[in-house]
Amino acid sequence: MEITFVIAGLLAAIVFRFLVKRLFYPRPLPGIPYDKESSNRISGDLPNITETYNEVTEWTWPIGRRSLKYGSPIHQLFMNPFTKPYIILDDPREVSDIVMRRSKEFDRDVSSGVWQTFLPHSTIAQSVTPEYKAQRKIWQDTMNPDFLRQVMSRHVYAAAEELTKLWKVRCSHSAGNPIDVIGDFSYAALDAIWTATFGERLDLVNAQIRMVETGMKVETRGLDMHGTVQHINHLANTWRGSFWPAFARWRMQRNPIYRKYTEAKDREIDRILLDASARFQKVLDGSSDGEEHDTCAMDLVLRRSMISAQKAGKPIPDPTKDAGMRDELLLFIYAGHDTTSNTLQWFIKFITNNQDAQTKLREALKAAFPGEGLPKVADLITKDIPYLSATMEETLRCANTAPRLGRIATTDTEILGHKIPAGTQIAALPSVSWHPAPVAEEKRSSTSRAAFEKSGGVDWTLKPNAQDLDKFAPERWLGIDEHGNEVFDANALFQNAFGGGIRGCFGRRLAMMELRIMIVLIVMSFKFLPIPPEFNSFQVHEQLLRVPRQCFVKLETV
Repeated sequence: MEITFVIAGLLAAIVFRFLVKRLFYPRPLPGIPYDKESSNRISGDLPNITETYNEVTEWTWPIGRRSLKYGSPIHQLFMNPFTKPYIILDDPREVSDIVMRRSKEFDRDVSSGVWQTFLPHSTIAQSVTPEYKAQRKIWQDTMNPDFLRQVMSRHVYAAAEELTKLWKVRCSHSAGNPIDVIGDFSYAALDAIWTATFGERLDLVNAQIRMVETGMKVETRGLDMHGTVQHINHLANTWRGSFWPAFARWRMQRNPIYRKYTEAKDREIDRILLDASARFQKVLDGSSDGEEHDTCAMDLVLRRSMISAQKAGKPIPDPTKDAGMRDELLLFIYAGHDTTSNTLQWFIKFITNNQDAQTKLREALKAAFPGEGLPKVADLITKDIPYLSATMEETLRCANTAPRLGRIATTDTEILGHKIPAGTQIAALPSVSWHPAPVAEEKRSSTSRAAFEKSGGVDWTLKPNAQDLDKFAPERWLGIDEHGNEVFDANALFQNAFGGGIRGCFGRRLAMMELRIMIVLIVMSFKFLPIPPEFNSFQVHEQLLRVPRQCFVKLETV
């Protein structure tokens, strides 16, 4: 009897252990490298990620570089119990193939995240469906080159001019000491994108000028909205390391601080939308399509929505009740503000630490825009300046502002010869920052092989412009045309900073225009002198984006 009881107990223990291992412990995908210790604990790779983040305040790059240790450009992480392994893909060529040519197999992961929490009705938070395509189509003309050039560019230019004024004031009060400009870029970028989106000024940079000049704090509506916009970065860390992300988000949405920012955002957007709706009532008599009234992205979309409803014999919609419009407008603000601000911070660090590149850029700009004063916005955005384009592209490569492209397998598929079940999340590393581990050509997808042959069949890692990838070198993006002229080569390296295909960054043209205008005006206004090491850290703070912890400048007016 006792023996039977002992045997039964042992069998129960074995079954229990089997069930625990089956339900709670990671189940690696066959053939894809992973950390063996992580596979033997319920928490998987979370302790490693947390330790790495606590040490260097970022995790995507350090953990992503495991691929070099494994000798494989693909490996897997175990992020949470009950979930499939999380795939890290570190191969620029394959990343480009997935985002550009395999949209039927991979979509953006919209099951969780900050966008699903804060802007659930925006296109970035939706799968590719007919509804997604229809919503994207409504907004497509806001990225039309003519609209960007004629309407949006002047708002960005005005913000850039104010930034140069602020820095001149800061110089006069700095006594020659390094100046912290992280906040300045954030204010200038939000000023630019807010006015380009809503047609109203926040005057954040002007408020900073008054504070520097008077030494007194200035309270403005703009500063309130800046705090609201910045809150989204804090949300990015809310569920990092959580065993139950859905519960973490549910709890966060009931947090008083979250509600405070949400209510402030809703009040401001409602006011702006109602004012604009009332303004466009006068174009509904049919005498004009009202295009001359479009002063910002919101005007263009709202006016067309109202006219379309009128022509269809439908009631004029209340824009404050249109969740898709509200969230898409806010996506303009959030995505267009932080990415530009952070990329500009990295740009400043790169040219401060690469004085030769800074000198070449300034000389190229002076040659393109001779004479006194700064160039007019119309000339600035249309002039072909190869070294400027190369510097922007190299900044995007080295900054790696968005450290990963998130995708999810929508069907059972393969990556580099490995079986990937439907529902598997993929974090693709977008930046060309090192040579990935080699992979046999036959393991690549048919679309990747076809694109390789079409491009000439030369391994990109062997090209001269793909060497010394740890260095900031705009020259790698330059070439010589048949007439012996220096030209910008956008295809010199894989550039996945904006993604690609149907899920590519919708605001890419606007972002590049913002970078171009800001860079030209500040480089033609100031020299960025070397600064002491204690003000020159390249340590990163990874939240939603990859942000430098320090951005100091020592300025000399040109």
